[in-house]
Amino acid sequence: MYTYYGTKCDKTKTYIDKDFPKKMSYAQKGDVVIVGAGENDYDIVLDQTLFFPEEGGQTCDHGTLNDVEVIDVQIINQEIHHYTNVPLSGSVKGKIDFNYRYNNMQNHSGEHVLSGLVKSMFGFDNSGFHLSDHEITTDYNGFLNEQQLQILEAKANEVILNNKVIHCFYPEDADLYDYRSKKEINEAIRLVEIEGVDCCACCAPHVRSTSEIGMIKILKAMKHKNGIRLYFVCGHRAFVDYQAKHIQAINISQKLSLPPDDLVKGIDQLLNENNQLKQELSSLKKQIIDQQVQSLPQQDHYLIFTNDLDRSLQQYYLNQLFPLCSNYVAIFVGKDENYRFMIASNNDSRELLNKLKGHFEIKGGGKANMVQGQIKGDQKAIQDILENN
Repeated sequence: MYTYYGTKCDKTKTYIDKDFPKKMSYAQKGDVVIVGAGENDYDIVLDQTLFFPEEGGQTCDHGTLNDVEVIDVQIINQEIHHYTNVPLSGSVKGKIDFNYRYNNMQNHSGEHVLSGLVKSMFGFDNSGFHLSDHEITTDYNGFLNEQQLQILEAKANEVILNNKVIHCFYPEDADLYDYRSKKEINEAIRLVEIEGVDCCACCAPHVRSTSEIGMIKILKAMKHKNGIRLYFVCGHRAFVDYQAKHIQAINISQKLSLPPDDLVKGIDQLLNENNQLKQELSSLKKQIIDQQVQSLPQQDHYLIFTNDLDRSLQQYYLNQLFPLCSNYVAIFVGKDENYRFMIASNNDSRELLNKLKGHFEIKGGGKANMVQGQIKGDQKAIQDILENN
């Protein structure tokens, strides 16, 4: 066994001694070669490995070496580097988390189905792909509307049901194949072919047939650069997503005493009723404001603190009070030293705002006739600044 400790390593870059290739040749089959050691991790190269590194938009495999967790796997200068928090020596036994890998295989193969169909049906190229533990996205250089997305999703799941073979191979002459690739490849090309659907240069593990993908569900779409970004899930992730949403739908159904099929109609009705109640409440509050203002005298200013006005009513209150003031009106809405404010002045409202800015944390601005924004501060302290300065 040969072990070499490099000068520095981290998860993104490793500095390797210039004689490393020569020294690597001394290692025997199954030996561990440590090419770098950082403060908290070790960079390990094996003579052979099943670990797939972070590559092609996909996260790396999870697993262990001699029961030591592999925290990251990267490919650097055509070498697979395994990162651990513990040094290893001698021969090792590697074990990958196959459930995690298979999950990635389902979703990566699903992306190939989507991208092949987007190309053949709409003429758009795949311009990006990201497969992480949290979300899966794929980008295209053209826009798809809602109807087209529904057609795409239906066709993708039809491909899954047709149980098409997914063929991964190194062709003798890649020029004989019409394949997708986001970049020029100057080495042996590995193609992943789904007959009649897609052919793409790809280094990642894939399932053996489209039926193993299980299903494809497009979750949402958004404009991205000059095209569209799709968020989707396949296989087990699609099941987990459906299960969570089904449980949510059942809970909402029970709370509203409605069958699941009537939830949208029921929620629309609730929203309409809620909006009507808001309008009625707003009208009542305006009547109360009008009654209050009618009994108020003319004076230099009015400084109001309250906690139950939305922005529209705050503006209405300000407008009703302003004719009664020779100087300014200031209304602060909120509590716990967090307020939304509006200040109108017959002079320059920005002067009052600047006074406050000298003592409190404020976000906001405006013109001479009115300023507004957010302020953090004690009510009494705010009153002192406005009334005594």
